[in-house]
Amino acid sequence: MKGKVVGAFLAILAGVFIAGPVQAQDKFPDRPITIITHTSAGSPTDLMARHLGKAAETFLGQPVVVENKPGGGGAMQVAALLSAPADGYTLAAVTPTQIGAWESKLKGKFSVDQFCWIARAQIDPYILVVQADSPWKTLKEFVEYAKQNPNKLRVGGYGSVGSGHNVAFNILAKSAGIQAVWMPYEGTNAAVTALLGGHIDAANSNPGQVAQHVEAGKLRILGVMSDERLKSLPNVPTYAEAGYPVDAEWAQFRGIFGRKEIPAPVQEKLCDAFLKAIKSDAFQDYLKKTDQEDGSMDIKAFTAFINAQRGLTVRWYKELGIK
Repeated sequence: MKGKVVGAFLAILAGVFIAGPVQAQDKFPDRPITIITHTSAGSPTDLMARHLGKAAETFLGQPVVVENKPGGGGAMQVAALLSAPADGYTLAAVTPTQIGAWESKLKGKFSVDQFCWIARAQIDPYILVVQADSPWKTLKEFVEYAKQNPNKLRVGGYGSVGSGHNVAFNILAKSAGIQAVWMPYEGTNAAVTALLGGHIDAANSNPGQVAQHVEAGKLRILGVMSDERLKSLPNVPTYAEAGYPVDAEWAQFRGIFGRKEIPAPVQEKLCDAFLKAIKSDAFQDYLKKTDQEDGSMDIKAFTAFINAQRGLTVRWYKELGIK
């Protein structure tokens, strides 16, 4: 009899331990969710996280908070992510920069295999921009000057050597046969501010970050790294049209990722909420106003994309001599 009682008790206890996580997943989320970015406040990645988080609140039923932890090519951000519980309440924003860092200066510390890839949100073309009163009216004029004055021009953008922006400019530089000094900043917005202040000669940026300054007559976009001209910038040629064909597969993407150990049902709930948020009128309006494309991908597609991005990164690092 005693054995039966003990056995029944253990069965009930086991049921409690099994049901606990399941019930927790069923109730997910029951408190605010945090998205950590690797860039400074006001940067395109920060803005993406805030707009996406706000739109996702409707589908998650909880607030989404954004925290900025720039530094170390994403090392500060990832360290914070990995120190948080793998319960889906702490997520992070991703761009090509992290993938690059994990294949270079942070190789061996972090890897794409450590994470789950919740959803891709957007594609944001790279552009080269200069001051409106600069001597370069076209990309060809900029290239010709750079050829005659190697390593004299200072080009700024987000991240150090190997960041997504840095690689994008180096792809153009390789095609054009020029050399310039790269000036790293903690956010694309900071690089644009430096350009406006005359501290650098050009910036590798994104359309949404410079639109107001172009409209105000302060900046000029020389070219866009895209297969086709942007509808919002019909008079701006692609790099290829200007005479410098590039690998347009190297594009600025942004999305959401988390710890790999997050339970699959929670991952699916997050993916579903973010994909609905991306398709919401508010987020689509944000994409349109900032000249970005809907890059939505679910977990399976985004995971495959990230693995392909790693291969693309390794190839370009090797070709550009980045270690």
